[in-house]
Amino acid sequence: SDKLFADAAREEAQARPRHRKSSRLTALENEHENWDGDERIEDAVLRMLVDKYKPLRTGAIQSADQKLKLSPPSLSPRRQVVVTPKTPSTGSWATEPLLPSKKDHQPWHTTFKVPEHATSSIKYASLPLLPPQPSMKATPVDEKLKKKERDEKKRLEKARRLGSAKEATLDYRLGIRGSGGGGGGGGGGQVNPVSMKGWTSLVEDKIEVGVFVPSHPFSPCWNTANAQRILQKARQAGVFQNIKGRGKPLISSTDEANPFIAREEFLMNRIVQRNGAVPQWVELQGELDNSVSTFRELLRQAWIRRVVNVITSTTPAAFLHTFTMDDIKAFRDKDWERREHAYHQVALDEVNALVRKYNGVAPYQVRRPYYTHNVEMEKLFEDSAEDIHAALQERIKKDDTAKKVAANGSQDEGGESSSRVNAIIDGNYELWRLQDVFRAWLHAILSKFRRRHQSN
Repeated sequence: SDKLFADAAREEAQARPRHRKSSRLTALENEHENWDGDERIEDAVLRMLVDKYKPLRTGAIQSADQKLKLSPPSLSPRRQVVVTPKTPSTGSWATEPLLPSKKDHQPWHTTFKVPEHATSSIKYASLPLLPPQPSMKATPVDEKLKKKERDEKKRLEKARRLGSAKEATLDYRLGIRGSGGGGGGGGGGQVNPVSMKGWTSLVEDKIEVGVFVPSHPFSPCWNTANAQRILQKARQAGVFQNIKGRGKPLISSTDEANPFIAREEFLMNRIVQRNGAVPQWVELQGELDNSVSTFRELLRQAWIRRVVNVITSTTPAAFLHTFTMDDIKAFRDKDWERREHAYHQVALDEVNALVRKYNGVAPYQVRRPYYTHNVEMEKLFEDSAEDIHAALQERIKKDDTAKKVAANGSQDEGGESSSRVNAIIDGNYELWRLQDVFRAWLHAILSKFRRRHQSN
């Protein structure tokens, strides 16, 4: 075994290369490790520190002027241009010709030469303009297309000739052109009318004869004259008298001058608005507003009627004027609120159901909160105070009027009292209280008794 190991060692020594690496190459290999795909911890920490805290500049801080003074920029020497002064050959620049001239040379002997920069050159992007080519319509190869094109030309030619014939007929009737037979007195022109009626009939005849509506507006016979005749005929018939907005200024919208709304979007919105088309949430919004306003109006009328009846029945007429706005706002009727609470709650449930439906389709910015009974009642007490105060003042005026009528009843021998009693019987007794009705009846009975006593 020892011999085998010795033979192996000898063979390895013989197999080693005779040329060894230099010491510098070996040192470089040992200095830098080969990249194995992973970053060392030292390098990673150093990179993070540099990213977090930038290293400060070392050395003296110099301005730009100081740097330029220390190391001025080097300029490469250029070829100097030597300008030699010239002297005129004739002794004066006033008589010196600007261009060299030839003997016996005339202006018409000059031949124009195109400058080099005006010639066609790809380098200078100067290309000659091609002459405009006439638009040649592709000739159809199919026989059916050829036949269709010939028929179209014949139809247009026929329409043009018919329009020309109508124009010639109209000119002949108006006397613009002669009838063709010489310049005698009997031929040719038409006598101009001498009255307004004649001119009107002449214009009507011109319209009836000259109006010709072609099959399509792109035909050769469709021109400005035909359009003017059609407009004149419609004007004579009174078509423009019934135009909507005639004689009124044009209605302009602020959106029309809004630079942030495109023209086509503005026109589309106007068409939609004129036809009454609105989004679903806008329709629900209108329905919700109507429901809320109806609920509040019914609630307000019921509360005003209740407060006025309670105050007038529990307070003498002489003390009604002592009620102020604060007293009316602070007035509460617990019995009425308890009795009407069920109705109010059912009505609010219906309104809140509509609010829930509206919030489901409306944008977030225009959604509404639910309505509550306490908030609506407080709003009712605040908003209806002025109407209650006005109703009390009206009741005070009516009571004063009734007292004056009752006081004058005895002096007028019961005439006015009887009329007031009759008015009460006719159905106006709701303006009176019970004591006023009793007083009026008493005055009526006393007046009858006095008249009987006087007659006896």
